[in-house]
Amino acid sequence: MADGSAPSAAVHLATVSSTGSPGLRTVIGREASFDEATVSFITDIRSTKIKDIRRDPRVSAIAYELESRVQIKLAGTAAIVEDEDARRAMWERLKPHTRKQFEADLPPGIALYSANGAPMSWEDDGGSPKEPYERFALVSISVTSVEWLDVSSAEHLRYAFYRDRRPKWHGIRISP
Repeated sequence: MADGSAPSAAVHLATVSSTGSPGLRTVIGREASFDEATVSFITDIRSTKIKDIRRDPRVSAIAYELESRVQIKLAGTAAIVEDEDARRAMWERLKPHTRKQFEADLPPGIALYSANGAPMSWEDDGGSPKEPYERFALVSISVTSVEWLDVSSAEHLRYAFYRDRRPKWHGIRISP
């Protein structure tokens, strides 16, 4: 998963937007730990998803793997990783073309043209990170529940799993 080439590396992440509606986008899963019940991804620190997570850390994510016909859905709490060793280790594992995405001067999602087609201007307020590594954010989701759905055979199988406070995983089979 660390290099983004796992079959289910493309994960659709939902956050709560500033208007209270779902904000949905695709991120690439970079790490997953069963023991710690975490899934991590990277993004630009200036992105809307970071603003959403800081305002309301509740997230949901879903991945579907076409070949196996398995869907995994999770819910949890996202946090921007502050641990410098963890951030640096992830940064060092990224391929050059992935690091390059953090060289963009403009924050993601900035309008380039107005409705009438005129180029938009953007002025940095001085607080925007200047270096690619400063723009890099590692986000970790602490997973609280998971649903697994297998539609590869005539009888579809679906299970729900959740963690209690110990933390210990519990699971039940549910109707597909």
